[in-house]
Amino acid sequence: MNPSSIKSTIKITKYPFKSSLNTLQLVMSASLSKTNSVDNDDTCSSKQFGNTTNGDDSNFSKIQVGDHSVYGRFIKRAIIDSKVQSIENIQLDQSMNSISNSYSTQSFIGITIPQYLNFTIIDPDFSILIDQTAASIDSNNSICSNNISSSLSKGQIAGIVIGGVAFLAVIVTCIVYYFYKKKKSAMFKKKVEKKLKGLY
Repeated sequence: MNPSSIKSTIKITKYPFKSSLNTLQLVMSASLSKTNSVDNDDTCSSKQFGNTTNGDDSNFSKIQVGDHSVYGRFIKRAIIDSKVQSIENIQLDQSMNSISNSYSTQSFIGITIPQYLNFTIIDPDFSILIDQTAASIDSNNSICSNNISSSLSKGQIAGIVIGGVAFLAVIVTCIVYYFYKKKKSAMFKKKVEKKLKGLY
């Protein structure tokens, strides 16, 4: 169990399976919303689902809004009729029509349990985290407000604009200088031709 996590123990008693090949799916939902509407114009949300990387044979689900996130860990095993057996965890967001926008996100996880006789015990755990990096347009499955249309920071955008203006100014200066030199050369040529005519 991860530090600062909330452990949930779920016990399911007898269920009338019609066949030993049937399975039971327990659906769990997690949602996260940002209530400060003033800052929602600059907010992104994101969600992830996959396998953990610490070798504990688990799946993880992470939903994030801004710099806050809910992290869920779902072990691929359960106690079924007093024996440890394998179960399957899958993301159901598309089939359950989860609601997500830039300041609120939701995720559904389906825990598929094989046929059993008496009971099943499942113990997922959840953590509420503050991330060092806020959700952005570059995050996995991100949704951002209309005001965030690029992954470039405001400083980068300002630098590009200033650089573009400076480049344009250089081009304009070169064009003006070219015409100035051309006009001055024409005037010098006329003066030389006038002096040559005066010699004859």
